[in-house]
Amino acid sequence: MKHLDRDNMQKSLEALYVLDDYLTDPSKDYLRLIRRKKVTDFTSRYSIDNGAGDSLDVIFTEEVVLIKGFDHENSLNQFAADQWNQNIIDRIYEGIDEKWLNLLTLKEREETTFCIWYDGTIHQNNIENNNGGTWLLAYLFDTFERFQEFVTEYYSFEFDDQLLTKLYTDGSLSDRELAELTHEYRG
Repeated sequence: MKHLDRDNMQKSLEALYVLDDYLTDPSKDYLRLIRRKKVTDFTSRYSIDNGAGDSLDVIFTEEVVLIKGFDHENSLNQFAADQWNQNIIDRIYEGIDEKWLNLLTLKEREETTFCIWYDGTIHQNNIENNNGGTWLLAYLFDTFERFQEFVTEYYSFEFDDQLLTKLYTDGSLSDRELAELTHEYRG
């Protein structure tokens, strides 16, 4: 991986957030894939949780994309270690600018098995030849085709291609379009 397409990643996360919100029963929030979206004046943050103990946080700023992952089964998971080794956490974040590191709380930093930051160049500290659970990056879609393949399989739907493309491109659909997208519209 030499380059990340931040625009496509942000488009796909926004589209996934909208779709996840629409298709998940409000009484079953625990089933949401994107558990939280937070937008401030300086950042847009998407928090993904697969419900199996693994998480991925993606923070977009004007200057950097920060991607923090936690694979609960990974050997770098300090919560499962016989003895806490802060050195591993420190090495994961070594070289990252303090202002970007401060976008994460101390607890969030502890819940880390990998961190990637992208400022035009991809930076990641691989610890002891361990990928830290970077398989979680599969939730980041750098093309519409990968997004479409994932949501079709994940939600077991055949979506209207034109509306799914519009959702991916625009990041939103009207309520009527969402119903049409999921074939629920009875107009």
